[in-house]
Amino acid sequence: MKKWMVAAKRADFNAISEKYGISPMLARIIRNREIIRDEEIELYLNGKPEDMHDPHLLQDVDKAASILQESIRSERKILIIGDYDIDGVCASCILLKGILKVGGKAKVRLPERMKDGYGMNLGMVDEAIADGTDLIITCDNGISAYAEIKYARDNGITVIVTDHHEIPYELVEGNKKFRIPEADAVIDPKREDCPYPYKEICGGMVAYKLIQCLYELTGTDKKILNELLMFAGFATVGDVMELKDENRIAVKFAINEMKKTGNPGMRSLIDVRKVNRNILSPYHIGFILGPCINATGRLDSPTRALEMFMKDNNEDALKIAEELSSLNEIRKEMSDKYARMAINMVNDSSSLSEDKVLVVYLPDCHESIAGLVAGKLREAFYKPSFVLTKGEEEIKGSGRSIEAYDMHGEMIKCADLFIKFGGHKTAAGLSMHEDKIEELRQRLNDNCTLTDDELTEKITADIAMPIKYASLKLAHEIKMLEPYGMGNPKPLFADKNLVPEDIKVVGNNRNVVKLKLKARDESNFRIDAICFGDGDKIAEEMRSRDTLSVMYELSVNEYMGQEKPELTLKDWK
Repeated sequence: MKKWMVAAKRADFNAISEKYGISPMLARIIRNREIIRDEEIELYLNGKPEDMHDPHLLQDVDKAASILQESIRSERKILIIGDYDIDGVCASCILLKGILKVGGKAKVRLPERMKDGYGMNLGMVDEAIADGTDLIITCDNGISAYAEIKYARDNGITVIVTDHHEIPYELVEGNKKFRIPEADAVIDPKREDCPYPYKEICGGMVAYKLIQCLYELTGTDKKILNELLMFAGFATVGDVMELKDENRIAVKFAINEMKKTGNPGMRSLIDVRKVNRNILSPYHIGFILGPCINATGRLDSPTRALEMFMKDNNEDALKIAEELSSLNEIRKEMSDKYARMAINMVNDSSSLSEDKVLVVYLPDCHESIAGLVAGKLREAFYKPSFVLTKGEEEIKGSGRSIEAYDMHGEMIKCADLFIKFGGHKTAAGLSMHEDKIEELRQRLNDNCTLTDDELTEKITADIAMPIKYASLKLAHEIKMLEPYGMGNPKPLFADKNLVPEDIKVVGNNRNVVKLKLKARDESNFRIDAICFGDGDKIAEEMRSRDTLSVMYELSVNEYMGQEKPELTLKDWK
């Protein structure tokens, strides 16, 4: 069961309200997001692309822009090496479009997940050598490609790394010894010596910043930057980056651009997935559009997604969008099937179910969906979860973590067990030998210091607010806080002693419950509410209760031209 909490951050909410023309309630919600100083509040409410951080603050970005400018001027061959996920595809698209715009001779090589594995490899470098490549630019990868970069440079190829992943390190006498590849320029905001003020940008944003600097050097018309920032914002949501600081600005801008975009690929994807442009949000990017880009990288070739975004012909772009949508449906069926298997394995094993870190081996699972299955395992048990699969030559795996567990940091303690590994605090990938699986499970759990409290999922309301204050006016005002997503959740409210009435199950899959909630006071106030899940089970449980306590979101329900407030129940008991 989730632990319920109510935020108790303090500030002069009336003063904030008066200064920014918002209600004290909205001021309280903003404060709950750790937005405190005046400049932070101003940026949060009114930030524009010109308010984003100076790209020149990225270590090595000016050096990289100069190398790139000279390569373009000298008509040298440029190879962009990206990754197979949404961030890698978008970062590659940004660099390719940006370089072609100024007359560069560039092309992209995206890794095939099953054949190439993650990121840059020696085979790609051999291809580049054979093709007479002069400059390689990595994006969304490269920070750990030491041997590959050295091999490329030993063969006369200049290398620029653009990445956003954690800098690999070794523990030497308890201290972190960071190791940066010996490329001609290495742009990664997580470098220790990088003064860039916001470290949590995605690979697409790093690529965008490099093109910004290139255009300053070359005096290029910056109008195309609008389309490139759209792709950077799209990647920010797809790569599950926090919607804070300049990420929030980029995503807000990207959504507005997507609504009117002239890019045939993006427009076709929106149309094929039947997304209403007028209500486009990070939800649609994260759960409806973005998965189609990831699906082609998982089950086919990520190059198809890149081709779609590069097309200038609507008919061709639409054809690819339809292919990607179909692949995503196949991917969804596969991930649901193996998620059920993984959850059953844990439930049926007393030893596995007692572990604080889950390591589940599904040999027949397609390695490309291991991360998705790990995510569903984490959601089911609220524990750090690894899903391992049997590859052609070795075991492949992906992990997804919880807030209190630094997955990449814990894997470093077991580095001797892996052939290769990398990732973030919250997600990681690995390869290893099959005979090491049980030892990995044992050591991860032996090293684990997670407490029972840390292993309890928490749900925190912004405000304990009686439902009679859930007005249409407030529902409209909180729209100022959009876009919502990771790091900027939709405001959550709490109330108790509510009477559920008129409970009914709707939807083709019977996964929606509609009801009314009534306050148990003299007001007898009633409001419409909605809840998602196993509709029949939820309805049965609710009908057995005299009262409910609820955690709810507030939104505007518009029907037949009429607006009224509606609650979405996120948890109840």
